[in-house]
Amino acid sequence: MNTMLESIKETWGKLSRPIQVAVGVFVLGVFLSLVLLGVFSRTEYQVLFSGLGPEDAGAVITALQERGTPYQLTEGGSTVLVPEEDVFEARIALATSGVPTGGVVGFEIFNTTRLGETEADRQLRYQWALQGELTRTIRQIHEVADARIHIVLPKRSLFIQESQSATASVLLQLRPGAQLTSRQVSAIANLVATSVEGLTPENVTIVDSKGTVLNSPGIMDLGQQVSDRFEMQWLYEQQLENSVVAMLERVYGYGNVVARVNAVMDFAHFEQYNETFTPVSRGEGGLVRSTQTLEESYSGTTQGVGGIPGVDANVPGYVLQGEGGGTTDWERNESTTNYELNRTETWTTSAPGTITNLAVSVWINGDLTPAQLTSVEESVVRATGLRQERGDSIYVASVPFETSPFMTDVNLVEEATGIPIYWFIGLGVLLLLALLLLLSLRKKAPQQPEEVPVAATLDLIVGDELPERELTAEEQERLNMRRQIEKLAEEKPEEVASLMRSWLLDD
Repeated sequence: MNTMLESIKETWGKLSRPIQVAVGVFVLGVFLSLVLLGVFSRTEYQVLFSGLGPEDAGAVITALQERGTPYQLTEGGSTVLVPEEDVFEARIALATSGVPTGGVVGFEIFNTTRLGETEADRQLRYQWALQGELTRTIRQIHEVADARIHIVLPKRSLFIQESQSATASVLLQLRPGAQLTSRQVSAIANLVATSVEGLTPENVTIVDSKGTVLNSPGIMDLGQQVSDRFEMQWLYEQQLENSVVAMLERVYGYGNVVARVNAVMDFAHFEQYNETFTPVSRGEGGLVRSTQTLEESYSGTTQGVGGIPGVDANVPGYVLQGEGGGTTDWERNESTTNYELNRTETWTTSAPGTITNLAVSVWINGDLTPAQLTSVEESVVRATGLRQERGDSIYVASVPFETSPFMTDVNLVEEATGIPIYWFIGLGVLLLLALLLLLSLRKKAPQQPEEVPVAATLDLIVGDELPERELTAEEQERLNMRRQIEKLAEEKPEEVASLMRSWLLDD
């Protein structure tokens, strides 16, 4: 090896200078060509899919191998990379073929027909597909990273008493730091319930990956109901308070009115149905419901009945002569009228949130007369809808408000100068910026090009020896300046020393 290096050095030393330069340029060109070829010919890979499960990653790789597209796996096989120029084409092609499926199977399971499939098998496939479609839909929620759904569809029964309701359970895996609100949980329950026949939101159980029950059948979230009621009551009280304050501040000025409202609300909900029958008064007749009339008449003759009792009268063919007959007439008329009864139906529905009691307190800054307080009380009663017969109450008083020391100082400055306090703050900020700008410019002044000759002159003052070569015009000028400074230092040493000290302090 050493011999080869010595031989190369000896050969290189025998080459002329132009040949050495040419060889160096050639080697450098070849090296740069190889580097550029490696840089520009390297294939850039981009993300095709990320966050894939093992099943989806296997399906994607199989599809890419069938298409002949090169790929790379990163992040433990959950991310698939393909060449940059093939990203969009491969993504569209895989999406067309239904890959990836997200680990679930939807209604695409019915794209193929199975021979010999029974109705039970078809029903099982339908349930499987429905669970997959609901899983894909719930995954669209931003806070949900993954979901798993189980649906229980009871067997159909011809008897109503033996029929059962459908049930469902949902397991949610939330994103890191994400949390579902009560409205979102209710939305998921209603989404699942409306997608499955015979399923109600109360029969949907929702659990997160930590095992927390978010929604469960037969269990009412009393805490959420109480929170909603308190929020409704608070919003109503705030609305009345803001209305009273806004009305009175137009008269007594901003910040001179304080109002508080306490509302008692009834959240009971009930429905009542009443049906009342009243008789028809005499003479009024009423509404005829039905009328029935029956008429019968008869007219004819009858023969007299006679004869001698005994055997002679009962022997056939033996005729006896009796007494003579007569004429009979009769007639019957019958009429029935049915009247409709007076009936009253009443439906009564009470909505939750009815106001049962209202109490209002108002404080006004200042010393108002009783007449003014009465006027304020009357206006507040009309604005809030207080009703004395319901037991509502109102209290209005006036007292000088206490002001904080901070607000007093601000008012004193504004009253003394007539200028708002924020003008002084802005002026102070501008002065501070101007001072900082002047300091920065002063520090940069010794670095300007105009000061270079002075620095060079000071360098010449240090040594007394002059160069033996001929001085240039610039060096001669510096030398003359140095001599003048030396002469000035000899004549006025105190002033030169003071000037030097000032320069040092500036540096």
